[in-house]
Amino acid sequence: MFYGIGPEKVPQLQAALDSLRELFPREVFATDMMIVMWRNLTFLRNPQFMNAMRTVAETEQEKSLIWRLHVLTWAGTCALHVPGDFVECGVLRGFSSAVVCKYLDFANVPKWFYLYDTFSGPAEQFSTAEERRKWSRHENLKDPNLVERVRQTFAPYRNVQIVQGAVPQSFSQAVPEKIAYLHIDMNSAQAEVGALEYLYDRVSVGGMIVLDDFGWVCNFEQTVAELQFFKKRNVPILELPTGQGLILKVAE
Repeated sequence: MFYGIGPEKVPQLQAALDSLRELFPREVFATDMMIVMWRNLTFLRNPQFMNAMRTVAETEQEKSLIWRLHVLTWAGTCALHVPGDFVECGVLRGFSSAVVCKYLDFANVPKWFYLYDTFSGPAEQFSTAEERRKWSRHENLKDPNLVERVRQTFAPYRNVQIVQGAVPQSFSQAVPEKIAYLHIDMNSAQAEVGALEYLYDRVSVGGMIVLDDFGWVCNFEQTVAELQFFKKRNVPILELPTGQGLILKVAE
């Protein structure tokens, strides 16, 4: 799936992709604003991963996030061997965290997974008017029972705790002492830096941090704010072609 293209330009995009496939017939991966050629794409041949993604995905847009989901399940797998729990800030309907739970068989993992969200869009006190405007059109936010739907999604997992409220204020309700896996996807620079300021020191050495929006042009304010946050700590961010930023917590 490619964003920001009007219906009248879809044939032009399709023709361009067809041309690439003629030039590189072995493999062209094109979705989620990525066009990648001559890659093995081993995750597409991982039945455990593909089953998790297909079981949870409801829309073509969600299916298009497959490489991002591969990053998250890889990070989650690494985090199984690190002291601490799992945390996601920015849940929406719980799609990516549900894939991670399915992939890891999280009901049988001796860790907790904390999910934080307002379930009504970016909180006014921790976001800009433009950030709220972008999110106001999201289809899931039109569901007045969104948080209940999320609770139903994770009902099979007794070790998943859903915390409703604005980050970072909602951390006062519940927060783990140690974190092995931290996924941040709130589309708001202030909220995301607030989450990092509160949670970063709780991330264990070897813990994985994934910033969903770090590499996206449309979220450049978040990129700048997160670069500043990690520069103060002399920690590099690996920008991935998926638009995600990846940090491995190391000993200081």
